[in-house]
Amino acid sequence: MSKIRKIVIFLMFVFCSLMMFSSENLQLEKVVIFSRHGLRSPLTSPGSRLSKVTPYEWENWDVPASHLTKKGAILETYFGQYINDWLIQNEVIKRGECLSPDNAQIYTNSLQRTIATGQSLTTGIFPGCDIKTEHKMEIGKMDPVFNPVITTDNARFKEEALKGMNLKKQNQELKGSYSLLSDVINYTKSEECLKEGKCKFFNEEGTLKIEKDKEPGVDGPLKLGTQLGDALLLQYYEGYPLDKIVGNNINTREKWQKITDIKNGYEDLLFATDKVAKNVAAPLIKYIYNDINSSNHKVTVLVGHDSNIVAMLAALGFKDYKLEEQVEKTPIGGKVFFEIWKDKKTGEKKVKVEYLYQTLSQIRETQKLTRENPPKHTVLEMKNCKIDKEGYCPYSKFMTELRKFN
Repeated sequence: MSKIRKIVIFLMFVFCSLMMFSSENLQLEKVVIFSRHGLRSPLTSPGSRLSKVTPYEWENWDVPASHLTKKGAILETYFGQYINDWLIQNEVIKRGECLSPDNAQIYTNSLQRTIATGQSLTTGIFPGCDIKTEHKMEIGKMDPVFNPVITTDNARFKEEALKGMNLKKQNQELKGSYSLLSDVINYTKSEECLKEGKCKFFNEEGTLKIEKDKEPGVDGPLKLGTQLGDALLLQYYEGYPLDKIVGNNINTREKWQKITDIKNGYEDLLFATDKVAKNVAAPLIKYIYNDINSSNHKVTVLVGHDSNIVAMLAALGFKDYKLEEQVEKTPIGGKVFFEIWKDKKTGEKKVKVEYLYQTLSQIRETQKLTRENPPKHTVLEMKNCKIDKEGYCPYSKFMTELRKFN
């Protein structure tokens, strides 16, 4: 590559980075950031069924099941520092100064992993400032704003919800993923196969469950495949040696994608169908609407779960999207930015919605996020709020969609 070409490519990179950080004719008035919690240990504890479905040993974690890891805290602090720089560039925060606590909020679900994520983000976004992470329930109890549970026992709702969740079709689409997963974990050599005679990973469809005050549920291969895929990907993220992750049998990006497709399919089936999404996401969308419409916050950070993001985006009618250099549709630590911008000349308000997330390598290698090594940005679009060529949709149309849940 010639020296001139290298210089041109570098200048284009710098230009794109600056464009990503600011818009010349627009002023960022407010941002609501919904974050999935950061890198955690698996939800399942040692001795669970996962130990019986593979002859490979699962690595021990240095934190309890479902807790944010030390690496997760570092990654979230890095993300917070990147957000701090972005806010400074867009003149929401002045360098070296703090927002008033009345102008900022970091509000999390009341589980360890969400609280700890919020604390790490606070350290990065508001270093040395008198802004505290807040949660409203006792630790370990789900906050209604973040709890993706069915809120009605209406029989017709249940009937229509189940009708919209096509488990058989989902299983058929994932047959190849189930087969690959069975091979990489060596299922036919597992305790479950050798001692219990269960040697076919996909031998039943499973059963869907819709009950008031509970999350939508499913059993069978989709649930087990999700648990396995989640645990394997978390080991990869955490940086465990590849030969310790089922003998390095998942040795290509394509294999990681195919296995993670099970978890992606699980989330879409349970939380992205129209009836269920609008029901379980309503408390969260209502909170976001009220925060944008009537609070004094310039920066609001909410920390919850992947199921919250799936349901929220589906309920609001966002179009499907693709996240480059990732295999998860809702990556660990990923963040949906609801940005409220104002035209400096006309006073017109616009909204840009972006998904910011770390790539597989950024997470595994614990890379610091900077303007030169930013998280990935993907612009999202609502079906009922068409975006312009720069990714903005009219504020009034955006708020009309949120107001439907208020």
